[in-house]
Amino acid sequence: MRGVAHDPVLRAKLMALHEGGASLAALAEDYGIARPVLSRWWARYRAADLAGLQPHSRRPHHSPTRIGAALRYAILGARVFGWGVSRIADETGAGHGTVQRVLEQAGQNRLPVPPRRPVQRYEKTRPGELLHLDLKYLPQLGTRPEFEYAAIDDFTREGAAQIAADRSTAAATRFLEHVLTQLPYRVEAVMTDNDLVFTMRYAYHATRLTRFEQALRSAGIEHRLIKPYRPESNGKVERFIKTIDDECYRVVQPQRAAARIGALQLFLEYYNHARPHQSLGGLSPVERRQSYFAAL
Repeated sequence: MRGVAHDPVLRAKLMALHEGGASLAALAEDYGIARPVLSRWWARYRAADLAGLQPHSRRPHHSPTRIGAALRYAILGARVFGWGVSRIADETGAGHGTVQRVLEQAGQNRLPVPPRRPVQRYEKTRPGELLHLDLKYLPQLGTRPEFEYAAIDDFTREGAAQIAADRSTAAATRFLEHVLTQLPYRVEAVMTDNDLVFTMRYAYHATRLTRFEQALRSAGIEHRLIKPYRPESNGKVERFIKTIDDECYRVVQPQRAAARIGALQLFLEYYNHARPHQSLGGLSPVERRQSYFAAL
């Protein structure tokens, strides 16, 4: 049987049987070993006795695709710096396949995932203490682009959302005014990211106030801005927007802009008044608000 390294004891036994008169053909049939293999063993046995029956190394005399130790060391050394396959190949002169094979053999074909920054979770203690506000692009259903403005109260999780045709500080201000008229309690602070529709903090005229900021100042509401590259700071409204996507748009699948607006309005009514919220102990946002004021 080709490819099987038979036990030298078995080899010696078969050669002894053949030496005692058994034919190689009969031995091949009885033991399931090819006759040419037995012939080779017999020739080696006659030439070197039992020593000739020891298995020979199957390693090829020449391995043109074998990767040298120096190249392997260079590839793995470059990987320490977090380099990808393409860059390592360019720097070492090795082929992409060679680099990939070395990394796989060393168990380094995947770069380690950097640890995520711990998120400090918090919850405000009263309705209106902090309102999270954000916007997102919506898939276009009609002849014009549409944007969804969303806001959620940190304590009650009461949510509000509107679809607008423009992405501007004027549209953001109109949405803010809509939210302030819908919530039956005073909003003390609003948190947004650093988008230009909300603030000019990182614009050329950083000291100027947007219309959105002017509306907040006129209403006596503090404007809190998240740190750059820290979207998790405004995670509650991000989660609210995703909930709208998952439980409203993907379920209803509106095909027209008007249908999407109608679906959103119905979902908001359900979300605020009937949908149980895990972080609220199964209460709906309105029930959370009512229980708070009932306890005062």
